[in-house]
Amino acid sequence: MIHSFYVENFLSIRDRQEISFATTSDKTVRDFVAVEVKPNVYINKLGVFYGANASGKSNVLFAMEALFYLLYAPQYDKSNEVAKYLPFALCKNKPTTLGVVFFRNGIRYDYEVSYCNTHIISEKLEFYPTRTRAEFYTREFIGIDKQPKIKIGGKTKVLSKTRNDIITNTFNNHTVLSTIGKTSLNDDAYLFVDLYNWIKTNVHNVDGDSKGKSMITEINKVCKDGTKKDFYLSLLRKADFNITNFSVVDRTDNLPSDFVKEIISSGLSDEDKFSILNDVAFTNHSQNGDFDIESRFQSDGTRRFTELLKYLYDLVSENHIYFFDELGNRMHYDLMVYYIALMLHNSDQSQLFFSTHNILLLEEDFIRRDMVYLVDKDKENATSSYTRVSDMGLHKNLSLYNAYKIGKLGAKPELGSPYIDDVNEC
Repeated sequence: MIHSFYVENFLSIRDRQEISFATTSDKTVRDFVAVEVKPNVYINKLGVFYGANASGKSNVLFAMEALFYLLYAPQYDKSNEVAKYLPFALCKNKPTTLGVVFFRNGIRYDYEVSYCNTHIISEKLEFYPTRTRAEFYTREFIGIDKQPKIKIGGKTKVLSKTRNDIITNTFNNHTVLSTIGKTSLNDDAYLFVDLYNWIKTNVHNVDGDSKGKSMITEINKVCKDGTKKDFYLSLLRKADFNITNFSVVDRTDNLPSDFVKEIISSGLSDEDKFSILNDVAFTNHSQNGDFDIESRFQSDGTRRFTELLKYLYDLVSENHIYFFDELGNRMHYDLMVYYIALMLHNSDQSQLFFSTHNILLLEEDFIRRDMVYLVDKDKENATSSYTRVSDMGLHKNLSLYNAYKIGKLGAKPELGSPYIDDVNEC
């Protein structure tokens, strides 16, 4: 679980922004929405970001994605640029710095990386295998054509040969931990391998790793997994869609034969071909009988909820971290709240971070002030800043919904007069 995060010089974020996801001393619904990762250390399962369009809500999610991406994605060509270098427009010659404190299996990890487009400048990973902080590894840039200076801590129990394999395979343009993704190491590197695999498998990209992929191919996989299909059907029924079953159906008989031949012989991937030539048929129940509706004729809300079930399954079956830009997009508000409640009630140590414009969420009983973040963009320098509501010193009886709606908390558009003549004068 992510305890805290900081970012500097990334997209709309120029100055260092520090964000904590640890709970405050307030115990209100804490046992429901937070996890005690070690004695007296509680971390919220949710992080909710509010702000006007183009304020930078999404950018903090992309910054967290970037940090973990750097930790698991190696480079195979040392001439490639460093991935995810997206500096503030006026700071393109300065490094980006990302840092995080996270917990896994009760162990705390502290990580920081500083990088530019050509190389990793420095990085440091520390952990707490006991109560005492220990070095996992440190790394410094020496020169473009030189091996980076890497020191691996003794508490990792890595032997000298393995240590040398890690060092010699680490290029200047990727992190030390990501080296695990392109090398085969001895068993003594199990701490490196274990942490690498957890990040790669359990910490996901914004909007999920399958963003842009067809729902049809995912449903095809679900249909082959009885447990997962039962999960989908149970929640689709609860969401009041009258859906009792679904299956993948071949559309080729209903498509022009020349078109089908063209798709089959094209250079498209097998997955893309499958998505074009097939569809998902949802069986709907009524008092007058059952009937099928293919996914392309379903409502956007039904499709969106179905797409999100993949991630909910991960969140409640294992410990995953997901980031979503506009979680409630295309769904009824109650359906979004239901999705969040399912995650909170049924997950163990999973986390869900998302941006939203839906201020009704601020009235929900499970929303704590220490899980809500307000995003503003400075008019003078166009940089984003992030404020946790619990740090604002608001009266405990103040309605967050009302305060935000009337503009008392900021982080919303300043639209002014609705009259066109007044707009033109501006």
